[in-house]
Amino acid sequence: MYTVLIADDEIDERKLIRFLLQDFDIDFHILEASNGKEAYNLSQSNHIDILISDVQMPFYSGIELAEKIKETNPDIDVLFFSGYDDFSYIKAALSLKAVNYILKPVDPDEFHKYITEIVNGMNSHVIEYAKSEQYIENQFHDNSINSDNTNSSHIATDEEMQQLIKEAETAINLKQPDRLSSVMQNILSRYSDMPNLSHIYIRHICTTLLTMLLNALPSVSDMERQNAAKEIYSFLHFSDIVNLINYYTSMVVNRFRQEQNSSNYIIYQVEQYIQTHYQEDLTLTDLADIAYLNPNYLSNMFSSVTGCTLNKYIKNIRMQKAQELLLNTNMKITDISESVGFHNTSYFCKSFQKMFGTTPERFRQGDAK
Repeated sequence: MYTVLIADDEIDERKLIRFLLQDFDIDFHILEASNGKEAYNLSQSNHIDILISDVQMPFYSGIELAEKIKETNPDIDVLFFSGYDDFSYIKAALSLKAVNYILKPVDPDEFHKYITEIVNGMNSHVIEYAKSEQYIENQFHDNSINSDNTNSSHIATDEEMQQLIKEAETAINLKQPDRLSSVMQNILSRYSDMPNLSHIYIRHICTTLLTMLLNALPSVSDMERQNAAKEIYSFLHFSDIVNLINYYTSMVVNRFRQEQNSSNYIIYQVEQYIQTHYQEDLTLTDLADIAYLNPNYLSNMFSSVTGCTLNKYIKNIRMQKAQELLLNTNMKITDISESVGFHNTSYFCKSFQKMFGTTPERFRQGDAK
């Protein structure tokens, strides 16, 4: 299946091109955009094989659109069409190696001819790639594995490998650097010992691992993510893929270790926030968002560092503030309850008595035991 992006600000023209494409005995995946910017955004979230674009469009012209897409997808085939019979447009189109330039109204026979040429060209590339598969398979392991020394008893089954991948995902979710490093090395070494496994399958698994690692690195740009994923399939040798995976593994491991070292500071920030916002509704999710952490991870970290759960800490702060207000102001119990984050006065009084052994009113009168 080839993905085709139709870019034209006129809906009738897009419908016509879609109709003409459906006349082919090819299962095209067709995307549509009504302007250059929309088309470019689609090209960044989808791999486009063929761009069929009007020259004159809002935001980006067809020429500008093709130039921008080719920065990340240089092999895309481009077919321009327009109602403007202008040599400068044609010259620009040819400089981008467009298959051809069709004037509106689009002639069905002419359109069929050019699309057929494009598809035949792409099919020939696929054939040439298939011819080189055996060479790639032979070179993939970079002669780093001695087949005579391969111990078949150490070769993992597919089920075992999937379990290791799940373990790596768990190590990332729980932010366990040592466990992640160990599991990743185990996975890569296992695949090094499987020279008869298809390099395409290994690349697929490595892309999965790479995606997991990149998702744990919010500082990595979208462009770097795309380039890293492409490299998995462009490297000739498995050793190069291993180096790439190890590079990003080390980045994630270092990030997790830095977070562990800074856990006391993170908890301090959470405590400071609670002490200045105790009168508000404080949820675990809200506090986790402030700390840029997973809620469960923050809850466990807070208990580990302070020896106290988050809920208990929040209640302690509120009760301390309530004590101060009872001793230093003439506020009503109902108002004090509300001002320290308790919307139910009865629950506030019960909680206060449970913590201090006396009611708020008696505490105010001097029964502060």
